[in-house]
Amino acid sequence: MGRGRGRRCRRDRAAEHRRRPGSGLDPTWTAATTRLVRAGAGLLGYVDLAFGARPTEQVRAELGRWAGYPVRGVFFDQAPTSPYSVGPVAVAVRAARRIGFDTLLVNPGRPTDSIYRGLGAVLCTYEGPWEQYRHGTPEGVRPGDTHLVHSVPLDQIAACHELMRGRGARFGLAVHEASIHGAPAVVPVSV
Repeated sequence: MGRGRGRRCRRDRAAEHRRRPGSGLDPTWTAATTRLVRAGAGLLGYVDLAFGARPTEQVRAELGRWAGYPVRGVFFDQAPTSPYSVGPVAVAVRAARRIGFDTLLVNPGRPTDSIYRGLGAVLCTYEGPWEQYRHGTPEGVRPGDTHLVHSVPLDQIAACHELMRGRGARFGLAVHEASIHGAPAVVPVSV
């Protein structure tokens, strides 16, 4: 457990196993995720929604496979933002809740239509470079949302985390890499 400004901080991890958890349980992956949980990490599975174009059956099957690992929730990446595309996202969120996942993050990467706020999941409403983030966030980003910031100089990662806390981000990820995708999947969580 880390500490930040007198508030407790947890470190959760988004588990990405070749982007998908495979067709069955991998004993090596199970052992590794179990060790992380025993060390105090809360794990999140990764599911790509393909902007709402992925077949529902595939998403449900992938959620079922993640349920076999010690993950506490799911990071739904590449979510659509249009109110006309909320259906597949709502189905995925409901399916994850039925399985028992308690932490659900939906990542459209920018502010969405307000209908998404009714899904009961944490929205990622900022995904972009440090240079933009340090000057502010777009209209529609609210306290309690997730912020994903890339291209952060190594000596400014702590400052980025502090700015996230100051802006009320519930979850945040700051990486040195030029993209969030392919970066180490560590998500600091302010509580």
